Amino acid sequence: MGPTFAALAARQQPTNSPPIIQAPPPLTPAQFAALPHDNLGPHLLRTIWIMIGASMVFLFLRLYAKVSRSRGLWWDDHILIGAWVCITTESSLLTYATTLGYGRHIYDVPFDTNLINRTIMVINMAGTFSLVAATWSKTSFAFTLLRLTDGRTKVFVWFIIVSINVAMGLSALFVWISCRPLQKAWMPLMDGVCWPPSFIVNYNIFSAAYSAAMDIALALLPWKLIWGLQMKRNEKIGVAVAMSCGIFAGITAIIKTTQIPKMLSADPYDGITLFIWGNAESCVTIIAASIPILRVFAREVKTRYYTTRGGGDTQNQRDYGNGTRGGGVATTRIITVKDKLDSDAWSDNSVPAGAGGRGGDGRTIGVGF
Repeated sequence: MGPTFAALAARQQPTNSPPIIQAPPPLTPAQFAALPHDNLGPHLLRTIWIMIGASMVFLFLRLYAKVSRSRGLWWDDHILIGAWVCITTESSLLTYATTLGYGRHIYDVPFDTNLINRTIMVINMAGTFSLVAATWSKTSFAFTLLRLTDGRTKVFVWFIIVSINVAMGLSALFVWISCRPLQKAWMPLMDGVCWPPSFIVNYNIFSAAYSAAMDIALALLPWKLIWGLQMKRNEKIGVAVAMSCGIFAGITAIIKTTQIPKMLSADPYDGITLFIWGNAESCVTIIAASIPILRVFAREVKTRYYTTRGGGDTQNQRDYGNGTRGGGVATTRIITVKDKLDSDAWSDNSVPAGAGGRGGDGRTIGVGF
């Protein structure tokens, strides 16, 4: 996601002629007063930091759920942490940008060359971190799915990982290499040439739309993986729904895509909603990627609570799927998603193995991440 200021950096003749960007013509007091003078900076900050806070809570609970169960962190966890760090950095940069006037209309910001250059640099950096955060958050969930898949399905997931990193990586790169000299990308008043703004905008629309499509594909994939398993129907739906929350990330990505044409505006005020939805895309993806782990953790906590509450009564243990009848020895084994999908191991409802058998080993199996 590139900033609205990118349009300013490219609005120059394709020669070394003087730049088109000039100080706005003087207005009469009446004309200036008639213009809108609202400031979206405070709204931007409230929105993005609320989303940062919400995603931080879900990410912390995800990590706590794993550490408290003595499970080490895997690549998907580390990548998701990196995504949260990037989106938090983006929000910090946007916070600084509002102190420079970002969020106001262009005619309400002093026409100062140094101020313009500094603001464009900060906004470009924020856009880059936003794109990296969105890419890594999607990559994290895709890595989670790699642990569930094999064969052609795993190849398809790898294709999504590689293609989405390339597509969105180019969006992050183009804003920095689209001008000659390169400094013109954040110093629009200097001599030089830039790619047509429409090229960057059209490519960003493509990459954002592709990102949304991949979100939806990753959200639907768990249904294919889970539906063929020998599990109760309501359990299948519960697990699949928990793993398909990425559909909401796809929705935010679609909305963000509709905001990208505003990059062509010469007024930086128009780019605020693009940053808001870009931030929402990453935060929603982080939350969605954490929900499946938290669902399993919550059910385990509930099971332990009822087991403790039931004391040594084997009937209560049987009712909550944590014991046996007939004096069997109760043991618990958590099946990780790394196991192959060839058994009932995906039941997160603690379905007893050999259900109904008296005097069996009472083994219960569940799903863990």
